[in-house]
Amino acid sequence: MFYFDKSQNLFFSIHIVDYFMLNENLEIDESTTSSYNKKTENEIVSWIKRIEQEDKRIISVPQKGLTDETRKKIEAEKFLDDLSVDIDKTKIWEVEEKISVNIDLTKERTNSGNKKWWKIWK
Repeated sequence: MFYFDKSQNLFFSIHIVDYFMLNENLEIDESTTSSYNKKTENEIVSWIKRIEQEDKRIISVPQKGLTDETRKKIEAEKFLDDLSVDIDKTKIWEVEEKISVNIDLTKERTNSGNKKWWKIWK
């Protein structure tokens, strides 16, 4: 999923595997390891917490599967205009080139499965 953080003027993405790193308390689960550095890991956790808390400063970027380049540009411009985003002051979050997340399935997960992303885990 792609998001825009209005408080940081920053576009960022959260991958499904990022959610699997977390336990029910939205903390890094002890059964997971990743190649993210600590700063990146903390940023991801912070964003996921804010998304879960429905922080109004985090905006989901619609993904409409547009294929026509002109339509894509029009949709992108409308999205930016609707949010009053100054593209010259906006940044794009860049994660390390190559990352990995490992989940040890032999360890007991601390998640009870009541988070929406855990539906595919069951």
